[in-house]
Amino acid sequence: KTREVIITAFSNPELFPIVHEIVKQLKDIDGWSFIALKQPRGFSFKISIGDKQLDVKNLLFTPIPNIPNGIQLVAPDDIAKSLSKGEDSEELAWLIVETGIGEKLTGKLEHIEFANSDATEKHKRPISELKNYIEATA
Repeated sequence: KTREVIITAFSNPELFPIVHEIVKQLKDIDGWSFIALKQPRGFSFKISIGDKQLDVKNLLFTPIPNIPNGIQLVAPDDIAKSLSKGEDSEELAWLIVETGIGEKLTGKLEHIEFANSDATEKHKRPISELKNYIEATA
C-alpha cells in the first residue's frame, strides 16, 4: 500500500518552486507518493465549528474593494457568530479555499477573511464560482 504525503507551501507562490524540487528529490522512496501542493477537491464538504456544521458549498464570496486580490467568505449568520475572531478564523478561511480550488490558484489571493452576511456589499457570488473569478481577475 502506497502512503501519500502532500508537501505544502501554504499558498505562498514564492515557495512553489522549492516544494516542486522537494517532491522531485523524494520521488524514488518505495511505498510513498509525494504530491506538490494541495490539489483542488471542490467545495462539497462540511466543517464543524463549535456545535454547528458549515456546509461549505453554501458559502458565498465577495471581493474586498480596497484590498487587491482579497475576498470575504460570507457565512450564514449562525456560523459567523460561532467563528472565533482573528487568526484562527482567517486560517480556516484559507484552508477552505485551498481545499476547494487548490493551493496553486489560492496563491493568487493575498487576503481571505470571513464576513457576516449583512456586512458585505451586493457582489456576493456562490463559492462554486470562485475558481473562475480568480482565474479572470487575479
